[in-house]
This record gives sequence, C-alpha cells and structure tokens, in this order.
Amino acid sequence: MDGPRGLWELAARPGPAFAARAEEAPSAGRAFGAMLALRAPVAFLSSLLLWIRLTALCDALRDPGSALWREVLAALPGTLDPAQLAETLAGVPRLPSLGAALPWMALLAPVSVASLWLHHATFDHAGLLLLGGADRAKGFRGTLTADAEALRVGVLGALAALPGEVPGAPWWLGLLLAPAALWCWYLRGQALAAWHGCPLWKGVAATVLNVLVAGLLMLALLVLAALAAWIAV
Repeated sequence: MDGPRGLWELAARPGPAFAARAEEAPSAGRAFGAMLALRAPVAFLSSLLLWIRLTALCDALRDPGSALWREVLAALPGTLDPAQLAETLAGVPRLPSLGAALPWMALLAPVSVASLWLHHATFDHAGLLLLGGADRAKGFRGTLTADAEALRVGVLGALAALPGEVPGAPWWLGLLLAPAALWCWYLRGQALAAWHGCPLWKGVAATVLNVLVAGLLMLALLVLAALAAWIAV
C-alpha cells in the first residue's frame, strides 16, 4: 500500500485497509521515511504560499496609499495625519526576499512535519493509555508507526487544502475544504485502532482527548477568573 492506489485505499476504506497495513508490520523508521517523503514537499508549498500572503500583507501595511490604509483613513477621518503616517510606515522593515527565505523553508518543512508527527504520537499515546486502549507489547513505537501511516495518507487532505491557501482565495473555500482535514483526523483514530487492536471509538477518542482536556482547563480558568472578578467587586 505504498503507491497512489494504496493511499487512496487507506483513505477511502480505512478500517480494513489500515488493519491490513498493520498486519504488514512496517517499522516505525520506514513509516516515518515514507511519511516525510510525501508530507515535506506539501509543507514546503504551504509555507511558500504563506510567505507570499505575508509579503503582500506587509507591503500593504507599509504603503499608506494601499486599499487597506484607505479604508482605515476613511473609517477614522481626521485622526491620522497622512504625511506623518507615511513617514512612520517608511521606517517599517521589509520582510527578507523570497530568495533568502526559500532555504529556510526547505529546511523547516521536514522539521515541521516531524514535529507534527511527534506531537500527535505523544498525545495520542497518552490518550490511549488513559482510555485503556494501548497495546503494551507494541507500546509507543506502535503509536509512532500508526501516526506516521495516518499522516502519510493525510497528504491527500493536505493537498486538497492547498487551494484555500492560495493568495486571494475566498474565505469560504477553506470551509468547503475543511471536511477533508476532518477526515484525515479521523484516519488517525482508525490507524491507532488497527495498530493497537483496540475498539475504534478508543482510537478516535484518543486523538481528541487532549483537546477536550485543554478546553476544560481553559473553561475552569475562565470560571475562576469570573468568580475572582465577582468577589472583588
């Protein structure tokens, strides 16, 4: 299941396809290498599109005659002196050139993919342990392999999301493409269930458990802050 057909099979029929892939028992290193080979170029393209958008935004911020500043000046008549604004904006530094940024993008693309993989594996394995779904024999290495396989298949979702990152793309395009990203998230749960031999709900729940815990902690902090403000009044 290493070719395009295998990727599509894993994405379209994740239950039996991931179970069959787990039976093949690829090593964590091999799974990581295959994931990196597919995801790093897409991460590079994504960072390139982000850089182009940031450059356009910075140029608009530095230009007092841009459409952005025309809207600001129209909304705040008499509060900003155009000459003083132009003098202030002239001192704002430019972003480095694209040629200077490209080597860093090429370097950071595989690093960002590896970081994402380790982040997912760490929190997914913690979730599996809390839910009692982790296979002790396979351990963390099994989770590393499962997440690498899921992220490898997730390149299809990453590619589908690229049109929404193109400069000038309408905001609603990202909403239309969001289901592809959600499906790729679900694939992680399928891969975890296949590698650890646990029920599917435990695999899927393990991928969102850290998000739920973080949300509950934030809610608790907000409640405590509200209580403190109420007591202080």
